[in-house]
Amino acid sequence: MCGIFGITDNKEASRLTYIGLFALQHRGQESAGIASESNRKLVYYNSMGLVNEVFNESIIAGLKGRNSIGHVRYSTTGSSDVSNAQPLYFNSKFGEIAISHNGNIINSGELKAELRNLGAIFQSTTDSEIIVHLISRHKSHDLIEALKENLPKLKGSYSFLFLTKKELIAARDPYGFRPLFYGKKDNSYVFASETCAIDAVKAKLIGEIEPGEIAVARSGKLKKIRFSNSKKYSRCIFEQVYFARPDSFFCGYSVQSARYEIGRLLAMEYNIKADIVSGVPDSGTAYALGFSKQANIEYKTVFMRNRYSQRSFIQPKQSAREFTAEMKLSPIKDVIKGNSLILIDDSLVRGTTSQKIVKSLKDCGAKKVIMLIASPPVKFPCVYGIDTARKEELIANKLSIKEICKFIGADELHYLSLDNLINGCGRGDINFCHACFSGNYPEK
Repeated sequence: MCGIFGITDNKEASRLTYIGLFALQHRGQESAGIASESNRKLVYYNSMGLVNEVFNESIIAGLKGRNSIGHVRYSTTGSSDVSNAQPLYFNSKFGEIAISHNGNIINSGELKAELRNLGAIFQSTTDSEIIVHLISRHKSHDLIEALKENLPKLKGSYSFLFLTKKELIAARDPYGFRPLFYGKKDNSYVFASETCAIDAVKAKLIGEIEPGEIAVARSGKLKKIRFSNSKKYSRCIFEQVYFARPDSFFCGYSVQSARYEIGRLLAMEYNIKADIVSGVPDSGTAYALGFSKQANIEYKTVFMRNRYSQRSFIQPKQSAREFTAEMKLSPIKDVIKGNSLILIDDSLVRGTTSQKIVKSLKDCGAKKVIMLIASPPVKFPCVYGIDTARKEELIANKLSIKEICKFIGADELHYLSLDNLINGCGRGDINFCHACFSGNYPEK
């Protein structure tokens, strides 16, 4: 669930890309990178760490150019290693090219084997590199034609940004699994995984790159080309459940508004009484506020979040996830003691974090802990870019709701229905991928 950002025709391109990546930091915390076009030559820098750790004033100053792309990484395919940090850089038959990719190519193993048999040598273990080897074998010396023919060979999810010496190219898979928005800042076109990054650079949102579409930005103009018949939108519903920033917009609504509405629907679905309602910071807060309003139960903050901790779900290893979860939440004891409380979280994937959270509430004297989950049980692995790839990691795939409740130590456990989740996220738009909940994979 990486974050990508790009901007064209702006003398402050690399600096604005830095700002855009900073706004997208929640989408990936392993590595960050920026590539810029300078005097018909690409310059780039990437490294492991957060955006403000990777870049400083002198590095940004060295990335001169009017066109730029950037990337923050959360690994799903390929190890957490600097060789997989993006943008990836290649000197190809089309000249220098840099690539930023958000998504997961599910036929990457098959394609890599075919390409290796043809003599391809891969410089990384990430699936993002495959497209370069495919287009390099295309008979045409026209990059757009090569992309049009080879992008349909990729199965799975992808939003790409390609930077060459003369243009910036955006492309999105035929299902639209991964988000890719674009806007304009004076004569500059801006591309980003979320609208919050477009807002961060003071650009005006225009819309989304459509599924199966290529957009070519060059010399202040934007040309759109269709490379595949558009399937119906299959937006990842987990964007609004957890990943996206509250001020980003999807389906015409802010993520904050969608989460508030989902919390309201959760209260309508379960008529539960308690002394107070609260949310697991930060994504659970909006759900709890919506629930509080609908159920007429007082909202109180029961956890203080350490603002300097990373997001636990997107840590590359389970041990790191558990450590981060322990570090980021501190219970407010006098609010908890003696009260029966409803605690709302966005999702329950592996169960270990919820177990620690419930125990901390009980240790502080909570009379009763009712756990509500603002999404259905995660029963199926995501193959499109969320790190829930193995069934054995998913607690709802192994245990019943009653057994999960016992495992996490809660007095009650309830999940939101899929219909209410879709309703809350889309307000009538039902075009979501919810395979992790339903098992209905759009590509099958």
